[in-house]
Amino acid sequence: MILIADSGSTKCSWAICDDSGTIIDRCSTIGFNPYFISSSAILNKLEASDLTEIKESVSKVYFYGAGCSSLKMNKIVEDPFKKFFVNAEINILHDLDAACYSMYDGTPSITGILGTGSNSCLFDGEKIHESAPSLGYTLGDEASGNYIGRKLINLYFNNKLNKDLKSKYEEKYETDISKVNSNVYSGSRANVYLAKFFPFVSDNKKDPQMQKLILDCLDEFFDLHISCFENYENHKINFIGSVAYFLQEELEVIATKYNCKLGMVIKNPIDKLIEYHFKK
Repeated sequence: MILIADSGSTKCSWAICDDSGTIIDRCSTIGFNPYFISSSAILNKLEASDLTEIKESVSKVYFYGAGCSSLKMNKIVEDPFKKFFVNAEINILHDLDAACYSMYDGTPSITGILGTGSNSCLFDGEKIHESAPSLGYTLGDEASGNYIGRKLINLYFNNKLNKDLKSKYEEKYETDISKVNSNVYSGSRANVYLAKFFPFVSDNKKDPQMQKLILDCLDEFFDLHISCFENYENHKINFIGSVAYFLQEELEVIATKYNCKLGMVIKNPIDKLIEYHFKK
């Protein structure tokens, strides 16, 4: 069996394939971003997952993950994988690789990731080009779920939400600032916690205040992470991730502003990644 996994910070999608690329089964775990989870925690999560039943039958693992951008970070994921998948060849790759491969249609294109975090790159069919690096949830992640969630929290606790939105927010979301601070500054997965506030913005995106928040955030992303590529207007701009999926109309608006052509927008790249992987 061959395992192919696409992992963000929040969720990891696993496809269990035979040697020809046919999907036998699927499962999911939490996301294994090495910046936010330890090797021991990864091993514990694997041991508690459905993958336990097949772990000795797996011959190869291809794990594409957020945060897997250096040998040091990759080792945090690789070590527990080797202990768990004892008979498998382990390959740890970046989620940018997954984004590029799954979106490639034979022509160079720019792909943006808008999920719990954010990033962008250009793939010419052979090499991945990254111009403006992701600086993570404390310094960057523009237009990501955690970034938009952070903006919403700021508006609420500074009493800047309009009356209708304030009432809706208080029905389902945290109103105790000490609990928010505890999750952000003492929790191990602050970016995932902040991203949990994104659905409120998405669900209320017809409200002028939320629409402005969304468009401003997407504008920041295009300014920093799309226009950084030379001749970016001549490339299709593809997007992957749940934030992109739920904000497709707004992406069209900002793409038009930047004289770009919006390409594919998909929530989860796993199926297209498998297709590309086995064709290659």
